[in-house]
Amino acid sequence: LSDDLTRIALQHLPVALLVCDATGQIINGNDAAKALVDLSSARSLADLIVPAGHAGDLLSRLEQSGMTSAIESVACILGQREVRLTLSRLPAQAVPLFSIVLEDITDRRALERSLNIPQAAAKPAPQDAFAMLAKSLQDTIEAQSSRPAKAEQPRSTAEEKPAAAESAAERTIAAAAAPAKADPAAAKPAATKPALFVPLPVRQSFERSGEAILIGRDEQALFATSKAALLLGYDSIDSLLADQALWQHIKATQQPARSTSLPLATGGALDLDVSSASVPWINGPADKFVLRPVAEPGPVVKAQQSAAAATNAAPAPAAAIAETAAPVVEPVVPAKANVPVAAKPEEPQAIATNELKAMLDVASDGIIALDEHGVILSFSAGAEAIFGMSQGEVRGRSFADLLSADSRKPLRDYLAGLGGPGLASVFNDGREFTAIVKQGGEVPLFVTLGKLQSPHSKASFCAVVRDITQWKRTEQELREAKEAAEQASRQKSDFLAGISHEIRTPLNAILGFSEVMRLERFGEIKNEKYRAYANDIHASGTHLLALVNDLLDLSKVEAGKMELDFTAVNVADAADHVLRLLGEEASRANVVVRKSFAAGLPRVVADLRALRQVLLNLVSNAIKYTDAGGQVIVSTLVDETGELVLRVKDNGIGMTPAQLQDALRPFTRVQSAGRERQGTGLGLPLSKALVEANRAKFTIASEPGQGTLAEIRFPATRVLAE
Repeated sequence: LSDDLTRIALQHLPVALLVCDATGQIINGNDAAKALVDLSSARSLADLIVPAGHAGDLLSRLEQSGMTSAIESVACILGQREVRLTLSRLPAQAVPLFSIVLEDITDRRALERSLNIPQAAAKPAPQDAFAMLAKSLQDTIEAQSSRPAKAEQPRSTAEEKPAAAESAAERTIAAAAAPAKADPAAAKPAATKPALFVPLPVRQSFERSGEAILIGRDEQALFATSKAALLLGYDSIDSLLADQALWQHIKATQQPARSTSLPLATGGALDLDVSSASVPWINGPADKFVLRPVAEPGPVVKAQQSAAAATNAAPAPAAAIAETAAPVVEPVVPAKANVPVAAKPEEPQAIATNELKAMLDVASDGIIALDEHGVILSFSAGAEAIFGMSQGEVRGRSFADLLSADSRKPLRDYLAGLGGPGLASVFNDGREFTAIVKQGGEVPLFVTLGKLQSPHSKASFCAVVRDITQWKRTEQELREAKEAAEQASRQKSDFLAGISHEIRTPLNAILGFSEVMRLERFGEIKNEKYRAYANDIHASGTHLLALVNDLLDLSKVEAGKMELDFTAVNVADAADHVLRLLGEEASRANVVVRKSFAAGLPRVVADLRALRQVLLNLVSNAIKYTDAGGQVIVSTLVDETGELVLRVKDNGIGMTPAQLQDALRPFTRVQSAGRERQGTGLGLPLSKALVEANRAKFTIASEPGQGTLAEIRFPATRVLAE
């Protein structure tokens, strides 16, 4: 990627990214970060994290390990959110700087809680993430390593250099790499320890640099490029990593840049410029050494065998290291002494570009540069991991070829819309596509395309690709759970409706015959116990019928099968009718029932039978739970918004918030000390359901010892103008 393209891609990356110094002061942030947090007021990490003390803990851990991750509560533009912060040290900086990746996981946590699944564990430590990435790329690496040699021949041929073009330093390297017949006593033991597994994108990133690189920590070498093995005369990378003496020799040169003489595996030594730096690695930072031949080699090849023995030496299997074997030439031993030459420092622009590229490769999202026709120009490490293909395999191909047949036309339309002056180029919120990965499966992607304006680059578009497989899986699980809950609710409602209907038929017969016996229609009942039993049978049957009717009505409302007859209803008349029915009950309880109706009250659109039933339940409950001498007030009014409000208020025993929640659940009766009231436990739940079925709003408030207020609010759209 060009410098301009890299900066543009980083600025428009849909991942919030901040840069801060060692004290936590925020230096810069990309567009996604500015959309997530207010950088004008948040000047430091402590201003973002709640509580602020956690910022110091994060910076302390970051200073020790070079990389850390945590889930914190962050003050965002949209309020306090749960955010995963991943902090890592930026390499090769005079002043220590750190990158901070912010991922808002609030919605995902809420989704997990709604599905009643355990909360996602915190993001794995860097070493766990490194191992997980390594495991996920194992198939790709094995597939590449098992390719026939013929498939690599054209590339090898293309990379070969003419012998005449080789520099003196390269001839020296080749000569040093050419093995002589080794003395058995001087031969190095064969390596038995396998090389540390390194993920393909990381390995390719170092190999593409073309440098001889060796990485290790403390007393162990961890990684080497094939050029380093070839340069030092080893037949494989594993044998280089197993040579502890070489690693100790290199560790002794740990300075920013210096020249030294390193022993070769084939015998002799080689003068090299060695530059060192710290790099992020598994289990914490590691030391990176870059080995370069000195510009003018001195007496660096000190052959231990005679010229005749060197002539008869068998060549080392260098093909196992590099794609092209270095030509075997005679060792060059210049007469003059070696003059160390300091390594040429990298340009600041090149350092900045390399840092930007490294940051893009760290991102889990794929970054793809496209030309004006949608042809792939570059492919980041994240894109390689998503599609399972290397940059060499896809460069020059159309991006649409990597998608399913159904996604190709929408992608072309997306590109065309961004290229034109229409709204698509302004309101660019991304699209969902389906990718076909190398292994043959399908992966859902969320792709955001951005138009590039750099005149010095062939790239016209930058595509940011995110694998949303987990989100799709969670969405499907949520949909299935919702459908299962709705199916269970429908089955319950159907069962209640059926069983209620079956119970009512024999119950009517019981009520009818008990009524005949109680009224002695066919003769006098001389035994008082029989007469009392007949009254008990009739009272119990009446109570059971009321329960069945309420149960049937509730199940119909929940199933959406209740038939309502919406007409113009006079609320005051409906309330008067209910108060007349309950007058005798109020007198027996010594409770005063009052009414306060506004004059000229408009009518509302409602079902009269349902409204009467709601009022009957509310007023009956108010009388039932009010002590003797108390009062119940039924009132109506029209508020300033045009809504008609119907209230039922009492000064009875009241309820606690917990009791109020219980009262709104079916078949739950509120228990009060020293009080026992008859009821079905369906009054309030059924009243609430019937009110909502009439497109009105039901609320209830209560306080122990103060009473209860139930309110029915008809919206202005249901109130008729008189």
